[in-house]
Amino acid sequence: MTLQNGRDCHPFASLRASACLVARNDSVTTHNALAIEIFPVITKSGLLNRNGFPRSSSRSLKHATPGRPLPYGLLLGLLCAALFMPLSAEADQRERLLSLVTRMESSYARVSDYTAVFRKQERVDGKLLPEETTLLKFQKPLKVYMKWIEDPSKGTEALYVDGSNDNKLLVHRGGLLGILTLSLDPRGSLAMTKNRHPITEVGFGYLIGGLQRRIRTALLHGELEVIRLAEETFKGRLTIVVEAKFAPRAGRTYHSSRMVCHIDTELQLPIGAAFYDENDLLFERYSYSDVKLNVGLTPFDFSRENKAYRF
Repeated sequence: MTLQNGRDCHPFASLRASACLVARNDSVTTHNALAIEIFPVITKSGLLNRNGFPRSSSRSLKHATPGRPLPYGLLLGLLCAALFMPLSAEADQRERLLSLVTRMESSYARVSDYTAVFRKQERVDGKLLPEETTLLKFQKPLKVYMKWIEDPSKGTEALYVDGSNDNKLLVHRGGLLGILTLSLDPRGSLAMTKNRHPITEVGFGYLIGGLQRRIRTALLHGELEVIRLAEETFKGRLTIVVEAKFAPRAGRTYHSSRMVCHIDTELQLPIGAAFYDENDLLFERYSYSDVKLNVGLTPFDFSRENKAYRF
């Protein structure tokens, strides 16, 4: 609501105005009563009339004297509601968010392996790169196979098994470059070309770990502003969307200034995540679709000897 002087009016502004008037004098002049009438109060029962009751009850009060102040008991009750309802809603939102984080952790703890179509888009050296689409196989603790199934890197394969192949990343390029298999340091400059994260940070586990750590830290220090926490459809799946801003203080830093995450309501896993910098520029976006959990992947799915692979 906007007043004639151009200032925005909070729905409970009239309560504060009434409280001030009552505190100054035990009676309110007709002029002041009219001033209160300008600032209607909205309650669950509807708009309050000039006597401080829902307008639906105004018939029973038709003989009330105009200009009388709000009853102290009613005024105090409404004022308390105005002050404490936002706090209660904020606490409820905090609990819902923490519960969501806990459910993600619990759900992933029951996963041993999974397959999915994994999409990523990252900003590297100031440039937002094209989206990449891969077939992902993952097995705990850290076995990863990826095959790019769309351009610009269609046909490329990558394999990393922690503790095998001298902890090297095996890469076989698609297209004309697919002659040799490269054995790379997963965090080396060549493997990190056009990537913000190494292959060792692919998957639900790393994403969930980062989300829970940032959310809990920010909530603890009052540095998280939740913008949205609601149901939303994402890539054909029912999800809970969490959009939030981080406001670090005391030297703390966070991965992003704003994030938008989609948690699948059935899987209880984050199937979408987008991160924005302090200028609100997208720098990371990830999504998972066609997710299949606990499919029984075998060592052969993570072996360079697999005849279906080209290593």
